[in-house]
Amino acid sequence: MTLKCMELREFIARVGEDRALKALSSFSVKRNPDVESFIRNNAVAYEKSDNARTYLVMTENIDILGYFSLALSVVDIPPGISKAMMKKMRGYGRYSADSVSCYLVGQLARDDNASHNDLMMRDFIDFAIEYAMAAKQYVGGRFLLVDCVDELVDLYERHDFSKIDKTANLNQLVMFLS
Repeated sequence: MTLKCMELREFIARVGEDRALKALSSFSVKRNPDVESFIRNNAVAYEKSDNARTYLVMTENIDILGYFSLALSVVDIPPGISKAMMKKMRGYGRYSADSVSCYLVGQLARDDNASHNDLMMRDFIDFAIEYAMAAKQYVGGRFLLVDCVDELVDLYERHDFSKIDKTANLNQLVMFLS
């Protein structure tokens, strides 16, 4: 199956906002109500307010299989990380920064109705990385950040993400854009 990626705003322009909202309202992720709620209730508002960009991963027939959102963010440099990682996160000339700007994969999900094979999730991550790399070419930026549950850490680590912190519920991982 050939996957394509379409910006949410392009999808809205093609089908109209009412049809787009109807299509998004059927998106289902029962295992993670937050990502289901985002695409159903917030993605269009975030798009209009320029708080994030949402990208739909779809088939050639425009069946939505999943989505991801990208945004600008700031991450605190966690205590206890190695000096090498700290230096890499801060970048040249920023020797004492406690936080740094980054790109954030705010949401990434596959519809429950889509095929559940690992290859497809890797494709979603590849699309997110591709778009972050394109943004880097225009405005700079050092890395891509993702907050994820324990079950997804291995998947992101296979994409060269490195864990930098863990909270009670989520792991923070970064991937340096080169």
